[in-house]
Amino acid sequence: MQVSTSHTRLAQGEFAGIGCEVMERGALSLNDTSVMNKTEEFDPFCVELFVGPLVWGILSVPCACVGLPASLRLLWALIQRQRRGLSNDVYMLNLTIMDLIFNIILIPGVINYFVWQDYATWRITDFFYCLSLSGRPLFMACICVDSYIAVVHPVVYMKTKHSKYRLVASALVWNLTLAFGVLFIHSVEPLFSITTLIFFTLCLTTITFCDGAIFLALRKPDPSGRSDVHPQKQRALQTITNSLVMALVSYLPPMVVFGFAHLIQQVVPVQMMFCTIVAVAYIGTTFGSAALPLLYLGNLGIFKDLTTLSFGCVKRA
Repeated sequence: MQVSTSHTRLAQGEFAGIGCEVMERGALSLNDTSVMNKTEEFDPFCVELFVGPLVWGILSVPCACVGLPASLRLLWALIQRQRRGLSNDVYMLNLTIMDLIFNIILIPGVINYFVWQDYATWRITDFFYCLSLSGRPLFMACICVDSYIAVVHPVVYMKTKHSKYRLVASALVWNLTLAFGVLFIHSVEPLFSITTLIFFTLCLTTITFCDGAIFLALRKPDPSGRSDVHPQKQRALQTITNSLVMALVSYLPPMVVFGFAHLIQQVVPVQMMFCTIVAVAYIGTTFGSAALPLLYLGNLGIFKDLTTLSFGCVKRA
């Protein structure tokens, strides 16, 4: 959530220095100097409006402390399941790697924002934040589409069950994600524009449609006419509900803020918008990087196994 140290040219209506932009440093022209004299210097570290970033930092640290070990544990469990042929969680494996990278970089990013204020560190953390903003919703959409095909169109799923299709899709997502990260670093316009609104709308619409279709399919009574839900179906319904809630909590606020940024800045000063609205929008994404691994670990029964082991140790004692 860091920004460039360049001066904001409010007189020309530019929204410079917010989010992922990295502007080239250099000598100011005469026009730039005149604009600078008419406007206040933009403060990327929100010294006067520190409440929003402080809330973001306070919540980011525990999220990283929880999300990092959870992502490591989930990654290990997914690798073991993949080796034993118990699942084909290629998308979830890639999403976990992305969450792991983000959680690793999160605490240094918070420390740099409040303490170090180093330009190079800011660029690195900003790049990985862009990866989380663009890569995670894409992989979540892939997971939902894969589950939708498996439940609603099982014949098609059996024909495309081979991992090569998911590996190709995962490689495409990674390439798109890296391209988005590089693009957002060099120019903020695609992030704070209709492009971001369309991107998040497509991802959230896909996730909502697939989860809704799966929910309706699992709620249908079986051929025997029984209307009660099988425990396995109940767990699947819980997984779908968690997926939809996490997607909306994590990416609905960024979609609104980034997609309508040019409208919001017409009524809210740029400095206040960044230090309050944008800071709050990042909290959902940060929370999702910790909550999603925990939810998936619960779906795999990891917590249940740990609880059983703990009670066994207590009984032996």
